[in-house]
Amino acid sequence: MLDQKGNIWGTDNGSAIAEADVVVLCVAYEHLPSVTGDLMASYKSQVVICPIVPMSYNGKFFQYSQLAEGSAALRAKSLLPEGVRIVSAFHTICAAALQAKDRVLKADAFLCGDDQEALELVTGLTLEIKSLRPLNAGPLAASSLVESLTPMLLNVARKNKIKNAGISIVSEKGGA
Repeated sequence: MLDQKGNIWGTDNGSAIAEADVVVLCVAYEHLPSVTGDLMASYKSQVVICPIVPMSYNGKFFQYSQLAEGSAALRAKSLLPEGVRIVSAFHTICAAALQAKDRVLKADAFLCGDDQEALELVTGLTLEIKSLRPLNAGPLAASSLVESLTPMLLNVARKNKIKNAGISIVSEKGGA
């Protein structure tokens, strides 16, 4: 899918969402209501990928922010119309690394979702990124576990001067 040629065009967010099969919510957590509630009429039955992480920085380190809904993905689900399928993904993948299409990423992408077809679609998209391995991390309710890895990863990277840090699950028996 990523290697296909197509037309590039610009439009407003509502029109882009209405025309899309897959929507990626790449916004800060505090902007989630505006790209969901304010654009509610644009959503129908899309797959929505939610890499949003509710977190803060206190001047010393990043912290995960617990939400009443349980996670940013569950909050997004509560703000979107029924029929939209949410997959929580890409929380531990460096955004800068994802922008370089030819870059080989040595990391795992953790996916959470309740809709098998949506999970398979996001798994397929993930496999198109060189060396990025999609791993099913459970239902959408498990998203907070994956979301909370982001501030930890940022803290480790910052304290140890690691650029474009990621996470890879390894098997002690030699295979994944």
